[in-house]
This record gives sequence, C-alpha cells and structure tokens, in this order.
Amino acid sequence: MRMFPSASVRSVAGFIALVCGAVSSPALAAAPLGGPPASGAAVAPGGPAAPSSPPPSAFDAGMDGFGMGIVAGVAAGYLVAREGGLHTSDWRPLVAGAGIGALAGGTLGLTLALASGDPGSQGRAYLIMREMGRGGQFGLLAGGIIGGLVALGNNHPENILFGAAIGTLSGTAAGILVGSLERNPWAAPRVGPVALQLGVAPCQTARGQWSWAPSLTGRF
Repeated sequence: MRMFPSASVRSVAGFIALVCGAVSSPALAAAPLGGPPASGAAVAPGGPAAPSSPPPSAFDAGMDGFGMGIVAGVAAGYLVAREGGLHTSDWRPLVAGAGIGALAGGTLGLTLALASGDPGSQGRAYLIMREMGRGGQFGLLAGGIIGGLVALGNNHPENILFGAAIGTLSGTAAGILVGSLERNPWAAPRVGPVALQLGVAPCQTARGQWSWAPSLTGRF
C-alpha cells in the first residue's frame, strides 16, 4: 500500500476536525428540544408531557440539513480524493463534497419540513435531519477510533481518515432510521387508541376455496 505524506494526512484531518467542530458547537450550546417540560407546563392526564418549545420551523430542519450535508459531503469527497493516492493538491474533491453536501442537505431538510407540515407529523423532518447529523458525528468518532486501532497494527495512518469517512456516511444513513422511529413530541395527539394486531383470517383463493392466511389489522 502506498504511504501518504504526513503533511497531507494532517491537513485533511485538520480540515475534517474544523468542519465537525463548527457543526457540533452550536448543537452543544443550544438547549435540547423536546426535553422535560418546564415547571408549570400542562401535562395531559395519562398522556405524554407537552413539549416545552414550539414546533421547529422548516428552516430549523434546513439548517440541520446544512450541517449534516457538510460532514457527509467531506467524507464522500475524501473517498473520491484518496483514489490513486492522497496529496495536498487533492483538496478540490473535499471542497466540492462539502459544498454539494451542504446544499443537498439543506434542500432535503427544507423540503421534508414543508411536506410534513400537518399537525400529525410536524417536527418529524427536524428529528430526521437532527439524527442524521448526530449519527454522522457519532460515526466520524467511532470510525476514526477503529481506524486508529487498525493503523497501530499496520502502520498506515491513512486508515484513520478512511475509517472516519466510512463511519460518517454509515452514521448519517442510520440517522434516517433513528429519526423516523423517534418519538415526536410536537405531533398532535391522535384521536382514539392506536393498536396493531397480527393474526390469521379466512380468505378465499383464486379457485374459490377457503383457507387461512396471516393478517395484520390496525386501529388509528
């Protein structure tokens, strides 16, 4: 395997750390949304506590999409730039990836938020964008640590950046699932119970014969 110049590795690592620090700092400074209600907040008897903040706007989801897209775009740009050897002149794919990723993430967050503005799903786009960003940062750290442990064995420091890039993209993808399944504190409560039941029910085949088949019924 070709050894990469140490200066190049340091420059790329510093650039990724700078981007991730800029994205994560506002999130750390802001108060968490959807947390426990403030004192005096109304709590419906037998139901979940009311959120202590208004539903996030479409631009909130768009801004989180910008941050998520920058981190994921830098990771994707690095994977493109490392082909054939990473050099100090391979900064163009990193900048292009960050720019394209930011625009794509911001557009995605804004579009999802505008498309899910009904009372039953308001705030869902924000949760998805937020978890995609958090998942990307988690994958960046986890992948970088794993890559560092591998680099200790084969003496190839480039494995740190490679692991961080793979972890970033994997964590971003996993954030879609987490954000989709996470409880939405801003959604309007549904009227009536919600239940799903798996069972068997009789059905008629194409030949006119009756048989038993699995069934899934729901009440919303």
